[in-house]
Amino acid sequence: MDLPFINALSDRRMLLNLVRQGVVRFPDVEEKPEARLHVVSIVMTCMSHPGGLRALRSALDTMAPDSDGTRQAHRLIQSATLAALIPDGERDRVKPLLQRHWTTFVAAAGGMQAPTNGDLVGRFEALTQEPLPEFGLPAALAFVEEIAALAPSARSTPLSDWVDQQAERLELTLELQKHRSHESPGGLRPPGSDTPETEQITKNKDIVSENGLGWGREISATWVDAEVIDDHDNLPPGPEHQREQDEEERGHQGDEMPSLTSAAPREVESLPQVWGNVPPRNPNFTGRVDLLEALHEQFSTERETAVLPESLHGMGGVGKSQVAIEYIHKHRSEYDLIWWIPAEHKSQILSALTELAQRLGLDLSREAISAVPAVREALSTAETPYANWFLVFDNAESLSDVRPFFPTGGHGKILVTSRNAEWAAVTRTLEVDVFSRPESTAFLRKRTPELALADADRLAEALGDLPLAVEQAAAWRVATGMPVDQYLELLNEKRIELLELGTSPDYEVSVAAAWNVSLDKLEEVNGAALQLLQVCSFFAPEPISRDLFAGSPSAQITETLDETLRDPIKLARAIRDIQRYALAKFDHRAGTLQMHRLVQAVLVSRMTSDHEQIMRHGSHALLANGDVNKPSVPDSWPRYQALLPHLTVSGAVGSADPRVQQFVFNMVKFLYYWGDHDGCLSLATKVHEERKKDRGEDNEHTLSVAKWRAWILWVLGHFREAADINRRCLELSESTVGAADEGTLDSMTRVALDLRTAGDATAALELDRRAFERCAREFGEDDPATLNAAMHLGMCLKFNGAFNEALRLDSDTYRRSVAVLGENTDDTLRVLNYLTIGQREAGDYLGAHKRQEAVYQTFINVYGMENPAVTRAARNLAVARRRAGDHDGALALSSDTLRRFSNRYGDNYPETMAAALDLAIDLRHSADLPGALKLGAETLDRYVKVFGERHPHTLAARANLAIVMRLMGEPDAAHASNAGTLKVLDETLGLEHPIAIVCAINLGSDLAAQGKAREAYERDIDSLDRCRRVFAENHPSTLACSLNLAIDLGRLDRIAEADKIHADTLDRYRRVLGGKHPATLNALQSVRADCDIDPSPL
Repeated sequence: MDLPFINALSDRRMLLNLVRQGVVRFPDVEEKPEARLHVVSIVMTCMSHPGGLRALRSALDTMAPDSDGTRQAHRLIQSATLAALIPDGERDRVKPLLQRHWTTFVAAAGGMQAPTNGDLVGRFEALTQEPLPEFGLPAALAFVEEIAALAPSARSTPLSDWVDQQAERLELTLELQKHRSHESPGGLRPPGSDTPETEQITKNKDIVSENGLGWGREISATWVDAEVIDDHDNLPPGPEHQREQDEEERGHQGDEMPSLTSAAPREVESLPQVWGNVPPRNPNFTGRVDLLEALHEQFSTERETAVLPESLHGMGGVGKSQVAIEYIHKHRSEYDLIWWIPAEHKSQILSALTELAQRLGLDLSREAISAVPAVREALSTAETPYANWFLVFDNAESLSDVRPFFPTGGHGKILVTSRNAEWAAVTRTLEVDVFSRPESTAFLRKRTPELALADADRLAEALGDLPLAVEQAAAWRVATGMPVDQYLELLNEKRIELLELGTSPDYEVSVAAAWNVSLDKLEEVNGAALQLLQVCSFFAPEPISRDLFAGSPSAQITETLDETLRDPIKLARAIRDIQRYALAKFDHRAGTLQMHRLVQAVLVSRMTSDHEQIMRHGSHALLANGDVNKPSVPDSWPRYQALLPHLTVSGAVGSADPRVQQFVFNMVKFLYYWGDHDGCLSLATKVHEERKKDRGEDNEHTLSVAKWRAWILWVLGHFREAADINRRCLELSESTVGAADEGTLDSMTRVALDLRTAGDATAALELDRRAFERCAREFGEDDPATLNAAMHLGMCLKFNGAFNEALRLDSDTYRRSVAVLGENTDDTLRVLNYLTIGQREAGDYLGAHKRQEAVYQTFINVYGMENPAVTRAARNLAVARRRAGDHDGALALSSDTLRRFSNRYGDNYPETMAAALDLAIDLRHSADLPGALKLGAETLDRYVKVFGERHPHTLAARANLAIVMRLMGEPDAAHASNAGTLKVLDETLGLEHPIAIVCAINLGSDLAAQGKAREAYERDIDSLDRCRRVFAENHPSTLACSLNLAIDLGRLDRIAEADKIHADTLDRYRRVLGGKHPATLNALQSVRADCDIDPSPL
């Protein structure tokens, strides 16, 4: 595009700013040194983001409406094909769905004549190459939509969802709705209803009919609910069998469509409605008949108690997981939901259950901290339509780590596989032993039918009947055809070598000998393949993404292996040779390589110390190569989830490589954002200790890690330990880089947070003010560091009760943030949320409520409902609703907010306790005094436990609780509580802090309830004087105190004074809050006003 402004970087940035104004959450675009490359990146990003093309057209029209380049861009956009406008990955994602549905059509058709042009994928691809129509839905989307319409709802959902997502991406949602609602009942449309849109719909339906889907409609009524056609008995053994088996298990997701002419009616067996992460069935599975029957009998036994798991126990290599896989595939039609959960590491369990929660639609968030409790609760209480569920916890070694994730009720089943015999104490256990001799010989002869029974017996004897070793020997025979005598001779030689070296406790000598034979052969035919295995031996025995290997430019390991990693052909050959000798399994569909832990142990035992160090470093380098460097972005989380077990096992935390160290640090951040706070703290602690050793305590990277460690300690409630680390970081920064360094100033704001947490409001304010002033002086008022310091100062001002100053500062910070950072960035939205708190506490209840309703909706649009930022905005809105008089709306939202905070952070988290305090107030306003008393007392106890007796939030909770006590007929107890609270407030914050003023106002009501009219009057006179100094004349708290004073005067028979003050106060209430506000109505009836205290965020 020949645009007049593309050469200037500033103009290209302006183009991006204009685009961002029209798009929510538009991603960053990397700036290119070459102008045209930069423009291409902008255009490609617009194409891949919902609303991007429209925003690009609008931006071009704004900047250069008469430019030839703008007109050319319009023409290019209008002539674009669907293939050009949606990512390749999206097209690839729908192909298996089309294949799966076509396979089921064929099965359902039985003997009917199938059309010859049934290659749905090929036709779909052809349609994606057609230009988009001027009106209506693109033909390719209409094509997929029609296929979805032919299937029952359970099967059509993935296809319909895909169409919905692409329509949203292309801004065609309205066109899709018109397409779906076009035909009236009976297929008739009123005369004269044809429009360009309806003509395109008719054209699309003609395209569908031309492609054979009319035949699909004929059989849709007899649709067989199946995705997998299972008939393995007549298939030959070996790799071809495996490939066909794999295709069937995944609903034919391979590259080739099945031949329609050869598709004969076969036995159809349905998968569960929800089927996740289950490994493919092993076509060479042999024996275990008694074990499978015993397991089925245990699962079939009716139990009235809570879910009692079954477990398969045995040593490594006996095939526990294989038995579980075979059982699942054998009985899959008996369950609604089957989910496979790798359970060796807690992070793997969190990942699997989070994915299940998404699949069930229980939680919009991909964060484990909220999704995992939701799925566990749903399964325990039968809150899903899949009551008959089956969960497998594979390789579950730690009882304490795994058992908390078990559903406690419902009608499901749990199966555990483990090497840990302790599971026998809490489950019904079946022991998985080595093969019986007949099973060993049967397995060997199934793979190599020409093998004599006597020779099979000799091999089994030499291998100790260990299934994993027997499988490896069988693969060797298939790959090499070596005579049994020669193979046994090699085994014996290797056994003698190993005995001379000493045996490993992890495996039998005969097993190691079998693998060493194959490893020697692999080294002979492909040395790079052996080195790849050696690197992988330091990973966890979990799937390893092929992406870690492919084209690893920064992974320098050995010259031979580096060359293979850079060459896709050589890498493919290495993986094939590894599979050939059954040394690891490669899943072509998932693109992952997986090794058994016993093979890894044998590999490590063969290495010298120097070689081991090289290969371990290689594993670290490959892991770092897989880091996408976006730990906070949900789309990156699956990658970090997959890498986490390998990071842990490989010892990458101790690597001295800066790239590896950055990767490890990113993993710390990911665990926090993902919601595994305990895992985050554990890893952050290890990383911090390692960095202190290898980089030094005052190193910049070490200090960054230390601050993250302190933050997660704070989140988990370890406030003193967090404060110690932050204080030490500040000392180190000041002594090394100086007081004006950005890192030092960041540490100052963190120490200020610790001071607020400890209740020292004055010291916190002094430190935050110094940090802000120093940032403004050193970096300027518009620098992001200064804006961050300003936000923290605004929070601290509110904590100190300086709401008007906080409002002025927050307003200025928000204005600058919008200009510098953008309107919907994280920091800008945080400031906006805090701004409405200041607006509310400064007395503008109605204005704050109106603004916060809009802010809350913006947060939802930007983040989605389950993000913690949305929950914080919801808490603010709940308070704003109550202050504006919407008590029912406040109660509903504060109840939900407390639930969300509690589920995510626990009951002792500061925001959770604040939300509980808010809900107690809302219960009181809703006349549920017993509920308010109970929750208020519980929350006060937590505040005392977490923050201590004298913290401002504890004192606020005590003052709020005293109101309920008085309203429930205990004025003496309320007076004693408020008097004690006010005394502590005088000693800590001072009597003119808003919390103290509110407490004093309520204390006046306590005196009035005790019948002490004169003392109540004197207290209210003093409080009103303080209100007018601290608050505005029309602040609702000032009006509340004025109303109470008027009532005091009436009780003292000073009627004229009472009437005058009451009339003036009532008039102000009407002007400030409106005539229908509950506070105004109470004032009209001369009902004393109580003042609430909502804790400011720390």
